[in-house]
Amino acid sequence: MTISILFWNVQGAGSPSFRRVFATLVKSYNPTIVVILEPRISGKKVDDFIKKSGFDRSHRVEATGFSEGIWLLWRNFFDSEIAFNHSQFIHLKISVQNVIQSWVTAVYASPKLAGRRALWYHLNSIAESMHDPWIMGGDFNSILYAAEKRGGSALSTGICPNFNSWFHANNIVDLQFSGPRYTWTRGNLSKRLDRAMSNQEWILKFDNYSVTHLPRVESDHRPILVRFERQFGCMGSAKPFRFLATWMTDNRFGDFIRDSWHKNLPYSQAASNFTSKVVNWNREIFGNIFKRKKQLLARIGGFQKALENKPIRSLYHLEAKIKQKLEEILSQEELLWYQKSRRDWIRYGNRNTSFFHQKTITRRARDRINVIKDDRDIWLYDTNDIKSHAVSVFSTLY
Repeated sequence: MTISILFWNVQGAGSPSFRRVFATLVKSYNPTIVVILEPRISGKKVDDFIKKSGFDRSHRVEATGFSEGIWLLWRNFFDSEIAFNHSQFIHLKISVQNVIQSWVTAVYASPKLAGRRALWYHLNSIAESMHDPWIMGGDFNSILYAAEKRGGSALSTGICPNFNSWFHANNIVDLQFSGPRYTWTRGNLSKRLDRAMSNQEWILKFDNYSVTHLPRVESDHRPILVRFERQFGCMGSAKPFRFLATWMTDNRFGDFIRDSWHKNLPYSQAASNFTSKVVNWNREIFGNIFKRKKQLLARIGGFQKALENKPIRSLYHLEAKIKQKLEEILSQEELLWYQKSRRDWIRYGNRNTSFFHQKTITRRARDRINVIKDDRDIWLYDTNDIKSHAVSVFSTLY
């Protein structure tokens, strides 16, 4: 069974742009479970969003004003049970045919040190009694090591002693990740506040996992994608021709219609000719919306990586322009899925043996290529993009 979890501190889920990005991430990565942190909205607004989100089940901790809040959305691919509910985490049991597959804990740690003490107390209780596979992820609002912070005051390392003590006392595994190191950035300060961790039982059972730090969009935090197994897509069957309303948003489409529709031909022949031409136009001129979107997300990730190393004003301007283009693509995609779905939800849119086994699994996860950076310092997340780049590099060499 393959399970994928998306953890994301969105810093506000009330805007239409958030809904578009949410729909994009869900469509692009097809998570089984989505964890939304710090949504800053509650009540009926949340009910409406969750109802139209496309997920079968949900549970949430309501936001308090403009802080806190955890939403847990998941699909009916397994049996599930909310085992514990807290203002800073939700503890979920996943089982199949009464056999526990994993425990999942979605965490949003309090920004205040005093508030986080309660979190470490409860997580310590869970860790001490946990004998099944257990994974936890989210925004811990803390770092474990000095290398997980860059910028800010030189007088403070930012390391949280309580977090560090809990982590080492319970032999927690910090899951290896791909992508940029820092998951949160504000001004000249960057930290790895968001992460995925597990106990040793989980790492031994799910030896083929991946963790990816995705591009930062619509929030100061990067989404964290965890896959228990590597997923491989499959080609779908051929689909009948459909006129796509999103073509109308392209100012080149009017001229294309005038040049491609032959009034003197019988309708059936004119329509057949037009269909053949518009398919080529869509492929060669308009372009694949999803590919364009992935390219823009990759460019944004590249700019953000460059800015982590050296903040340059011109790069901020370029990043802003790329984000504007991404917004246009997301609007086109929104229209596309609205047409396809014919629904309006998108608008609201043995110890030594185990030890070495664990080390082997961790090394495999580190060595597995889920994300690469090309020669332009742009992060490539898509499997096909990674394959194409590898082919191109070795073709050039040999």
